[in-house]
Amino acid sequence: MLKPDKHMNLGISVINISSYILSSFKRRDKINYDELLKQIKSNLDEDSEEIFPYALNLLFLLNKIKYESKTDSFILNEIK
Repeated sequence: MLKPDKHMNLGISVINISSYILSSFKRRDKINYDELLKQIKSNLDEDSEEIFPYALNLLFLLNKIKYESKTDSFILNEIK
């Protein structure tokens, strides 16, 4: 379970970065890995680069995004 403690920076938490990734899909359908990482580092914090892969893993496990290896980009998984 993901619980905050007094030492956690909520600005760069897995939940916050995951929500930022999902909100990025409101603007575009497909997002390149490098562009997404650059957006997160510039808008959230430089330290968010360490937590970025964990946020992507969470979204994959929840079946929210899919990865397209040909273009090295992410696509929002539409729920039908």
